[in-house]
Amino acid sequence: MDFIKIIKTSRFLDPARNFAETRRFSEVRVDPLTGHTSRVLDFPVKEIGRENLSGLVEDSRACCPFCPEVVGQVTPKFHPDLLRQERYEKGEALCVPNAFPYDENGAVCVMCRQHYLALKDFSAGVLEDALQCCFAYLKDVVLTQPDMVYQSVNWNYMPLAGGSLVHPHLQITASSSSTNYYTDMVPALERYEREHGRSFWSDLRDEECRTAERCIAATDDVTWLAAFAPMGVFDVLGVLHRAHGPEDVQGELLHEVVRGILRVLGYIDSLHMHSLNMSLYFLLDNSRFVPHLRICPRVSIPPFGTSQINYMKMLHNETLTTLKPEEVCSDLRAVWHE
Repeated sequence: MDFIKIIKTSRFLDPARNFAETRRFSEVRVDPLTGHTSRVLDFPVKEIGRENLSGLVEDSRACCPFCPEVVGQVTPKFHPDLLRQERYEKGEALCVPNAFPYDENGAVCVMCRQHYLALKDFSAGVLEDALQCCFAYLKDVVLTQPDMVYQSVNWNYMPLAGGSLVHPHLQITASSSSTNYYTDMVPALERYEREHGRSFWSDLRDEECRTAERCIAATDDVTWLAAFAPMGVFDVLGVLHRAHGPEDVQGELLHEVVRGILRVLGYIDSLHMHSLNMSLYFLLDNSRFVPHLRICPRVSIPPFGTSQINYMKMLHNETLTTLKPEEVCSDLRAVWHE
């Protein structure tokens, strides 16, 4: 397995050094499966200060449809032709139709009654109940719609990550149409197995564990990695080796997945970041596609609160980051084993 880095060198005459020659280095990293490229930049970003979110949180309470006082009255119910239940519940978690869906089967899971939780304050119970609620919905979807094989559980936390509501909630999709992520991954997985005669996921685990540069933790069930070619500022990848569909993520495997997510949330919080995107992907009709999740924090760049997404990501589909995955792995590994 090849982990390709292309080192780029820029030269200019630097006014801060009396116009002496200065060199800046950056890396182009090539994803070992898809060939997607990411760029690691030499960019002097100052440490992010912790943002005061109290005003945002309080202002958002007034019209929140997910708070317990109103959620039963203002959220829709599933159609009886499609689902066995009007709504799905587990603990404090409540799964209802998405009133503005991205696909034919879109749902929202309100994770808890509390209107706002800092990343460090999420508990195992909240996450486990919310995920089980999502999985129950996804399991029932295919009973009447067996072609809904592209399934995912997704999280946009806080407005910076594209969340339109502050109240913690997940978005669930079951579709017969693939997103570009699946469109890139599926033929790449087939090509890898054809060329190497082995599973990409097993090879990835073995190679990353061997080099220990980006492997945060690994068990027989789950491998946690800092992705070599990240899809965000950093990109934590969790591969569920012994699962196929949502119904397989239960018991000890669910506990292990949730423990990992909580450690990543705590690490993101320690960096004074408060937003993230997460996706847990399933593909029910393809055994090569192993369920896996990705977690990427979202930040604005100081001092002006500049968006991390510029023309390179928006129009070239090229990820930029200033954090080396190997350094992220080292920091996260220390947290993981505390």
